[in-house]
Amino acid sequence: MKRALLIAEKPSLMRDIQKVYNSMQLPYEIDFASFVGHVVELKEPHEYKKEWKKWDLNVIPMIPEKYEFRIKRTAYKVYKEIEQKLKINHYDFIINACDAGMEGENIFYSFYKKSGCRLPVKRFWTSQTTDPAIRHALTNLIDENDLLIRNLRNAAMYRSVFDWLIGLNLTRAATVKGGRIIKIGRVMTPTLGIVVKRELEIQQFKPEPYFQLELDFGSFKALWTDLQTNDNKIPTKQFAEEIYSQLHTKAIVRDLKTERKTIYAPSLHSLLELQKEANKFYGFTSSETLKIAQSLYEKKLITYPRTESKHLPTNFAKTITDNIQHLANIEDYQKVVSSIIQNKKQIEDVIRSKKYVDDKKLTDHHAITLTDVPLGRKKLTPNEFKIYHLIAKRLLSIFMPPYVIDKTVAILESNKHYFKANGNIVIQKGYTELYDSHRKKQEQPLPKLSLSMELPIQNKKILSKQTEPPSRYTDSTLLDAMFHAGRFVEDRELQKILKDAEGIGTSATRAEIIEKLIAIGMIAREGKTFKATQFGIDVINSLGNHDIVSPVLTAVWSKKLKDIVDGQLQSSVFYKDMLQYVRETTARFISLKMNVVEKETTVVGKCVECQSPVIEGFKTYQCSNKNCKFAISKSIMKGKITVTDAKKLLNGKETREILFTWKSGKKGKAKLKLHNGKLDFVFVTSSQKSNN
Repeated sequence: MKRALLIAEKPSLMRDIQKVYNSMQLPYEIDFASFVGHVVELKEPHEYKKEWKKWDLNVIPMIPEKYEFRIKRTAYKVYKEIEQKLKINHYDFIINACDAGMEGENIFYSFYKKSGCRLPVKRFWTSQTTDPAIRHALTNLIDENDLLIRNLRNAAMYRSVFDWLIGLNLTRAATVKGGRIIKIGRVMTPTLGIVVKRELEIQQFKPEPYFQLELDFGSFKALWTDLQTNDNKIPTKQFAEEIYSQLHTKAIVRDLKTERKTIYAPSLHSLLELQKEANKFYGFTSSETLKIAQSLYEKKLITYPRTESKHLPTNFAKTITDNIQHLANIEDYQKVVSSIIQNKKQIEDVIRSKKYVDDKKLTDHHAITLTDVPLGRKKLTPNEFKIYHLIAKRLLSIFMPPYVIDKTVAILESNKHYFKANGNIVIQKGYTELYDSHRKKQEQPLPKLSLSMELPIQNKKILSKQTEPPSRYTDSTLLDAMFHAGRFVEDRELQKILKDAEGIGTSATRAEIIEKLIAIGMIAREGKTFKATQFGIDVINSLGNHDIVSPVLTAVWSKKLKDIVDGQLQSSVFYKDMLQYVRETTARFISLKMNVVEKETTVVGKCVECQSPVIEGFKTYQCSNKNCKFAISKSIMKGKITVTDAKKLLNGKETREILFTWKSGKKGKAKLKLHNGKLDFVFVTSSQKSNN
């Protein structure tokens, strides 16, 4: 009997597959192993050539003749264990059970190349980790020479190589020219450009005063409106006072229009939509949502989360009632589930609807939804429950009636001055009844009105206001801006490219890019918003109109990668174009003048280990002595350690009370204190608080 070594991307997936395999009979035996994500990475420049270690403009662009991998330090033991298995055992083939997508291919084949393995490879491919899905994937392994798999593998490898060439060459050029570390990236830099553009708009914004005139009729209010322009802003107070003085004591209803709006449930979640919704309802960052969704996936409760798609495949949709049925065990959903299951026609209508089910709009994976595994007694953190319920509600909502409202606009006139009032009446709550707890404001209806009706004006007042600058980006709006990056270019053809490429980055990488920009000090979080730092602004201003700042660059190359996957572009042609671009762009970077202000070093105290100054870095307060490893993280369990906190710690004092988030998801306050070079939590009791 043939033997195979199955290598999963993570230990949890390996255990799930092994469990199912033990209950099956296959025509071959399987041994099991697991990565821990990436176990190898592309070598650093100096590992190719000694002269590349020196940050010198004369050695760039650095283009290796052959791209080689090195073992990641954090995964050395894992790599060696799998390598040893391959050496001492006789296997007929390997099963690649990494995540079904471009990054999964990259993780497996970078190891495969580094290890020098020559065994044939079969692909284990599934978007779910349920037992039936695993059983199906084990009995339907895909050959490594399958066209889609081969193209996906090539695209994954060339994306990795392209990012290496762009990132390392342009980072070195910018750093040498700027005099400090300036990281440049294919997706990172245009994302920074988006944030900086908004920050400059805010800085350059000059508020302008304007006025509004409001009439109060008791049960509703109306604003003065210019019916020709539909504008309710009055430019001067003098003009507002003039209108005010001319008004009668009554107003007459001159026009009434009611329009019925029928709003169907939104599409199912892509990762982007889930991240946006979680940020809107719960304030989760994009990286937090991805981490939580990945955990739910590994617990078999939801399908693969790193997806761009908002649609289900037809075959999957035909059995979707299995995924809905178990929600009847959750009290909040019992009535809804019962109603859905009984309405066979509605289920069939949804399956036929291109809004929710469309094989042509699938990417590597379908939309995120629940699996057929019941929640049961699975232990979830509070945050995992929140994300689980968002996904459950979105699934249920597509089988529920639409939200129907009557939108009414009333135009009232007083002495030839016109006022507009709006009101909505909910005709049918439909799927929105699932979201009552999230609704911040209820629809406000207008009272029963009729044409020519006279209404006494109970009160009138002039409102003094001023124009406001654009809002800073939140996780939700920045993710949306990255996805809809076509808004930032004027060329119609380039807009289409960006739309087809689904913006810059991918659902799986956008959160990581944002966190990286924070880590290197180019943007910063202020509450729930992002602010470009002066460092980030200087970098973008120095780069000017260089195409590395434009979303178009990454979109064009992402489109080429997609063409490789679709078989419309040869890998060799892509690589040739890539090298030409890297050479031309590096030359342009060398001619740039980087006007970047050197960051002032903030000294927070003396090191408790060696007495050298401790300085503020991007992520830590670290000892300035390079031989000393002492550091205090700026963020511990989501608790922010300020400069003042760091100074107290280094002086042997306790910090203020800081809000931490424990592994369970629960939040609690504690102080910190340094003890023998390590941080201890100091919990303040109720009696201590009262004494204070």
